[in-house]
Amino acid sequence: MTASYLSAPEASIQSVPTALTQAARTLLGTPLLTEGMDGFRETYAWRTELRAFFARTAALTVQIGPGVLRLVLPPPFPEGGRAWDGLKSPRAAALVVWTLWYHEYLGVRLGEVAQFSLSELAAAIAANPGAGDLDFSVLADRRALLQAIRTLAEVGALRVLDEDASRWEGGADEGLPDGGALLEFTPAAPYLISLPPPLPVTPAQRAVRALLCGPALTRAQDEGAFAVLAEAETVPELAEVERTLGWTLDVHGPYALLLREGVTHGLAARWAPGRSVPGAAALLLLRAVRAEVEAGKLTPDAQGRLTLSQTRLYTLLDGVRDEYRSRWGEQGKQGGEKLLSGVLQLWREWGSVARMDEGSLTLEPHLARFDAGYEDEGRTLLTPARRGRRKG
Repeated sequence: MTASYLSAPEASIQSVPTALTQAARTLLGTPLLTEGMDGFRETYAWRTELRAFFARTAALTVQIGPGVLRLVLPPPFPEGGRAWDGLKSPRAAALVVWTLWYHEYLGVRLGEVAQFSLSELAAAIAANPGAGDLDFSVLADRRALLQAIRTLAEVGALRVLDEDASRWEGGADEGLPDGGALLEFTPAAPYLISLPPPLPVTPAQRAVRALLCGPALTRAQDEGAFAVLAEAETVPELAEVERTLGWTLDVHGPYALLLREGVTHGLAARWAPGRSVPGAAALLLLRAVRAEVEAGKLTPDAQGRLTLSQTRLYTLLDGVRDEYRSRWGEQGKQGGEKLLSGVLQLWREWGSVARMDEGSLTLEPHLARFDAGYEDEGRTLLTPARRGRRKG
């Protein structure tokens, strides 16, 4: 195995090994890989080629350590995919940071491990003056800390050696319970704490970065990067991405995306509809919004974004719910406000809400690619429209 597949001048005419394609897809799907995780060994074997590929095409850094491989994603792209969905509150997200602070507090050196109990972690955080009003004698804060622990365990930065946290979680709201789960930082933890310096980035690399790390690139997000796509066939970074990953660039008027055939898990899966009642409602509501646009009742702006009031959205959802609730079983009986809340949460996860306030929201143009329904209506639910590469 050599780096010649990606670094030699004649790389554009060489075929890419299937194993390298799979390794690149795996690292994109799970940007923090640690030993023991699915696909780690196969991906780690291509670490040199992966570092060169992501640096050259998207100005992204791949950190390599013993038993650790991390693709560093700059904000706003989330590392860990759906792992972060376990964080149900800003407090839980803050406690992820506090838990990583505890790694530095313990003075764990690179490659070392340190075991500690949940109560020791909580006591150290509570004793820090910067902890503010965090109070682990309160059940809500204990549960938020457990969410942070489970999230870090899922992304591979922490091991839970003893999962018995029930007494700690359910203790009385008086004083700090003792004991709790026995935990251990993995060698991956330092890679979540320190960030390497960013690489210089060109407009073409910005375009590739947005296409790889997000659901789409829109003109409104980055006009300079989007302009590169007008001559996509002549951009070597885009050609290398398509050749290496086997995904096709799909360019529309105000947005572009990569058609990621066969992606069912990992980071990219959060931008694809799931087979659930909220997922079905989210797609069917988009169809109702599309009908409003086609009827001239709603008009996208010059960037392809669409703004509508939440009152109007609620009215459209009522129509969808009345038509389809019989297909949704018990979940079809839930109130409209709860269903709308679930729909909006999914749209945010799909990277499709540009702005939202109490009265209105603005949707990104790439939502227009979904035109879903049930098979007996002549449509396939949860399947986005497929088009070849085109300019518009």
